[in-house]
Parts: sequence; C-alpha cells; structure tokens
Amino acid sequence: MAEGERRKAERRKSERRVVSPRIKATRQDIMDAARNFEWKQQLPNWTTVVDGRELPARPLVVKAARVSDHNPTTTGEAAAILSDLGFEVRYQGTIVLRENFPD
Repeated sequence: MAEGERRKAERRKSERRVVSPRIKATRQDIMDAARNFEWKQQLPNWTTVVDGRELPARPLVVKAARVSDHNPTTTGEAAAILSDLGFEVRYQGTIVLRENFPD
C-alpha cells in the first residue's frame, strides 16, 4: 500500500471512531444476546460470528443493547460496533476489516 493511501485509510479510521454510536453494547451483552438469538429468515448482507454461529449484525446489536427494533442505528453502525468489540464481521460471507467498512 502506498504511503498516501495508508495515511488516508488511517485518517478515515480515526474519523469513524469520533462519531459516537447511537446505542451502546458491551462484548458481554453481545455474547449474552447471541446465546438465545434465533433468526429464521435468510441472513442479511452484514453478519457477525459469535461462538461459531453466523448471526445478523444489526438485529443482534439491537437486541444486545435492549432498544427498539425501530432504533435508527444502521447496519453499518452495528457492524462497526461489533468490529470494535472484537467480533468477526462479514459482508455477504466475506470477512471485512474495520478500515474497509463503507463511509
């Protein structure tokens, strides 16, 4: 990666972290919510892996944070929260690194 590209990626990464998520959940909240989480629909594009199970990112974060399904948190924000907490995040089955999340 060229020096300019690396600095640009670092700047984007730091800019994202300045924005505070609309909801808060801890790693333990996610683990607890995942334990009894059931999803009977087709998995959405953004997913995460918790204890070997692939689960939908946004619904899991919303449940873990104990907020309404109508909360304005986006799927991208949920994926960022999960990534920041150390969970593997996938887009259409492919692992996505935090610095490659869409703006």
